[in-house]
Amino acid sequence: MPGRQLNFNPLAEAELFEAARWYDERSPGLGAAFVDAVRDATNLVLEAPQRWRLIRGTRRYLMGRFPFAVVYRETTDEQVEVVAIAHLKRRHRYWAKR
Repeated sequence: MPGRQLNFNPLAEAELFEAARWYDERSPGLGAAFVDAVRDATNLVLEAPQRWRLIRGTRRYLMGRFPFAVVYRETTDEQVEVVAIAHLKRRHRYWAKR
């Protein structure tokens, strides 16, 4: 559906920038690559948010190059909220109450 809006939960936005900073500290430019990968992922999600499996009210897009998932939910027919930029090896479902 054209015109869908993407909204980031403030905690998800903080996770995005924290991870980007961490990657950039290890290898300059890698943080920007991470942000670009998240942007690509959210663009795919906006194109067809129901493509990924619904689990307890949220869906997740697994990022290939980075061990992260974009966890999101459709809040309306026209809006998608990113609930978390979740590292796949840490704190399982910590974002569930967001």
